[in-house]
Amino acid sequence: MNAEIRSALIRVLPFAVIIFILLIQIKKGRITKQDLFLNKPYSVKGFFYWLIGFLLVVVTIEYCLYKAGILEINKWNHPFFSSVIRITGAVFLAPIVEELIFRGLLLNMLVKRKINLHLAIFIQAVMFGLLHNFTYQNSLTANIGIAQSLMDAMLFGYAKYATRSIYTPMAMHVTGNFIATAERFIF
Repeated sequence: MNAEIRSALIRVLPFAVIIFILLIQIKKGRITKQDLFLNKPYSVKGFFYWLIGFLLVVVTIEYCLYKAGILEINKWNHPFFSSVIRITGAVFLAPIVEELIFRGLLLNMLVKRKINLHLAIFIQAVMFGLLHNFTYQNSLTANIGIAQSLMDAMLFGYAKYATRSIYTPMAMHVTGNFIATAERFIF
């Protein structure tokens, strides 16, 4: 196995392992589907309002940053097979796992402890931001990334509660990561 594929697998496998562990925990009854909000959205119309609204927000912000000349994007420079692995991880596996952990388990736990919903959403958003590596850099791009991840995580939290389903923020998160990945090919 070449180094590029090994590197891609190392980045993606933890997400697959977490999904596997969560499935085992559900099967054993330690976590319920209700804990993760694994329900159909309360309203299909609401689901699409959140998804389309988020898409418009992301595209508008990215366009404004691009026009202002402060959108820094690294060109995609990975070979085909490692690209498939990395894109699958970034666009699908990471958003699913992050939603199950942050908007599923963590946010549900905070709300169950009687923390105000708005404060709980803010807390999980901060923790979500801390997970992402740009948080620890000191640059304009990193600071914009921090602000975007906080805003996204808060929108994801509100979307979950508005539609009563984890699938809404999952779809929003997949959309955001798809756009971020596609930009690396376009710009």
